[in-house]
Amino acid sequence: MQVIAQIGSPSQWLILIIICLVIFGAKRLPDIARNLGRGFASFKKAKREFEQELLSADKEEEQKPAPPKADTKSQEQ
Repeated sequence: MQVIAQIGSPSQWLILIIICLVIFGAKRLPDIARNLGRGFASFKKAKREFEQELLSADKEEEQKPAPPKADTKSQEQ
């Protein structure tokens, strides 16, 4: 089998950067990178809040007392 080059080698990064410069231009790349960073930060924040909500809901569920069991003998009569 033929060995596949590692993903992320320096030559691949250089080619990717050159392609991005040609497609978007040097003026727009900082804006694109900034918006991507904000998007990732927003995603991480939403993920963290969701996990905290799940943990707090789980803790509330554990703290609730068990409901009283119904007396089956009194219901039969």
